[in-house]
Amino acid sequence: MAQDWSRIVNTTTHQFIRQVEENILRNRKLLAMMRERGRISFNHSGDLMDWKAKFKRAPMQGYADSDTLSFSRRDRWKTAQLDWRGYAGTDSMTKLELLKNKNTEAIVKVYSEIAMNLMDDLDDQFGEEFYIDGNATGNSKRIHGIESIMGYSGAAANGYIASPNSTYAGLSCSLGNYGGGWTLSGANVEWPSGTGDAHYDFWSPLIVDYTDTAWSAATKTWPNTCKEALRYGIIKGKKNKSKKGQLDLILLTDELYRQFLNALDAEERLVVQRGDKKGSLYSLGFSDVTNFDGVDISYEYGVPSTFGYGWSMDNMELCSLQGQLFVPEGPDFDIAAQSWRFSIDMFGNARMNPRYFTSWKPVT
Repeated sequence: MAQDWSRIVNTTTHQFIRQVEENILRNRKLLAMMRERGRISFNHSGDLMDWKAKFKRAPMQGYADSDTLSFSRRDRWKTAQLDWRGYAGTDSMTKLELLKNKNTEAIVKVYSEIAMNLMDDLDDQFGEEFYIDGNATGNSKRIHGIESIMGYSGAAANGYIASPNSTYAGLSCSLGNYGGGWTLSGANVEWPSGTGDAHYDFWSPLIVDYTDTAWSAATKTWPNTCKEALRYGIIKGKKNKSKKGQLDLILLTDELYRQFLNALDAEERLVVQRGDKKGSLYSLGFSDVTNFDGVDISYEYGVPSTFGYGWSMDNMELCSLQGQLFVPEGPDFDIAAQSWRFSIDMFGNARMNPRYFTSWKPVT
């Protein structure tokens, strides 16, 4: 009987897991958007995640007939590196349990419940990993979520933002760390307003301080500053001249989202219809979404309390070392414990270009 049970399990496990995995990728808003935009990739290899980040451009100069041009080699790239991270979920089924379920159909049902429970556990927890700091103490086995790039040293001198200071993928997120300059657009105005060299902020995220004294609202709290702060982040966070650099999605905590909706006047709200632009949350089946200044805004479980994040799909990727995101192993019979052991694992990491990501935090 045990042999028959093992044969049935091994011929149905992987297809079943793939089907459940697809459901997981659809149920989480961020994962659903990444899946739709093709930002989950498979079968990577190597001892590290290693990619080249372009940080500098050749300067453009005026030219008149008979001018003498100078030619210099251009160092355009920095190397970003992250290690691979892994997750696993395990369960077991004893021989005594097997003997109590001798009917073939019942045995398949028991296995299906084990696999489903493991996938449900991963579904409940993995989506939250995108919001953690993979560099923080105790997180050395977890992926590098967005908080890995959102560290700051305090509020900026002239308001609205915090000064980024994380180290991500071996590169500093601090403004001007790799040289370059920035031209201010007026009195008491600083980056991200104005113009400057690409390498001044090539690895620096935008951290909007929604409690800063610079906002026009009399009381500097999220219910009063949210519209102005969100609009600031959406506009200033687009640090690329092309469409590629814009935010696709803003995810808040449920409480911040509720307060944001309360702050919206009826005439300001843009009604989103199912079937609107491809790749939007609404077109992916999510109805709890509001479009504000052209960006989908919603909420998701796992976003840290009082925070919000702006995501640019073209500038992030979830990389897996295996042919699918979650891979089942087993069942293996442990003769000492007289039990069958099951596991589902994931090996990979997430990578992003910090320059195109925005967060909203109460810094001051």
